[in-house]
Amino acid sequence: MDFLKKLFTPRPATWGNFHYFTVKCKRCGELIEGRVNVNNEPSLEYDEKGHPYYICRKVLIGSGRCFQQIEVVFKFNVDRGVIEQHITGGDFVS
Repeated sequence: MDFLKKLFTPRPATWGNFHYFTVKCKRCGELIEGRVNVNNEPSLEYDEKGHPYYICRKVLIGSGRCFQQIEVVFKFNVDRGVIEQHITGGDFVS
C-alpha cells in the first residue's frame, strides 16, 4: 500500500537531491517539466560581500510544437534552498 501512496502523492518542489519545476511556453502554451540536481549541477559563485551561493542555468525546449527556447536561472543558498529564480521565454507554473 505504501508503494501506491508514494506513487500517487504529488512530489514537493525539492525532493531528495532534485529541485523540480514546471514552465509554460509563452509562444504555444506547452507545459514543460524540468529538474535541477542540486548536488551536482549548480556552480559556486560569490556576491560582492564574499558570501557564497550557487547558480544553475538551464535551457528547455518542448516536444516539438514551436521549438521555443525557455531559459531558467536558479540561485540557491549554501543549503540548496532557492533564493531567486528567473525565466526568459516562458512563465513558471506553481
